[in-house]
Amino acid sequence: MAKVLILHGWTNRRQPGHWQRHLASELRKQGHIVAYPQFPNTDQPKLDEWQELLAAELDILAEIEGGETIVIGHSLGCINWIQGASTGLISKPVDRVLLVAPADPDVLGEVEGLRVDLTDPAVVAATHGSTSNLTILASEKDKWTPRGIQATFGEPLGLTPLIIEGAGHLSLDDGFGYWQGVIDWVNDPKADLTRR
Repeated sequence: MAKVLILHGWTNRRQPGHWQRHLASELRKQGHIVAYPQFPNTDQPKLDEWQELLAAELDILAEIEGGETIVIGHSLGCINWIQGASTGLISKPVDRVLLVAPADPDVLGEVEGLRVDLTDPAVVAATHGSTSNLTILASEKDKWTPRGIQATFGEPLGLTPLIIEGAGHLSLDDGFGYWQGVIDWVNDPKADLTRR
C-alpha cells in the first residue's frame, strides 16, 4: 500500500477522462490511499492558497503509518511542489516525486504568489531534499516549456527528463486519458512510465 498525493494543474477541475482522475480511481481500487484534492481558484490560482492545502494534505498522509509516500504533479502542480520545497513547507521528504510536464515558472506570470527560481541553488537543493527519488517526465514540444524541458528543468536540477514524443502538455486535450505507465510506476518505480 502506498500513500499517493496527486497535484493537478491550472484550470484542472479533476474532470472525467483526465489521466490523473483515472490514476486516482485505479490506485484506490488497488487498495492504495490516494489524496486528489481540488485546489482553490483553479482559473486564477493564488499559490499561497495552494501551498496551504498542499501542507494540509501532506500532514494527513503523514498521520497514516506504513507504505511509501508518493507525489505526482502535473504542470502548475509541479511548481506548487517545488515552491513548497523551496520555502520549507515540506518538512519531511517523501519517498518518490514524479513531475509531469512541469510548467516553466517564467510563463506563469499570472499566478499570484509564485516564487520559484530554478537558477537559485537553494531552490534546487530544496527540491532534491523534498524526496528520495525525483523523476521528471515531459514531451519534447510543450507550449508551457518553450525553452524545452531539458533546459528549463533538466539542467538546473541535474536530471535527464524522460520524454514521451509528441505528447504536448500531457493533458486531456493532448490525448492523455487512461495512462497505464503511471499506474504501474506507483507499484514499481522501475516500470515503463511511457506505456500508454
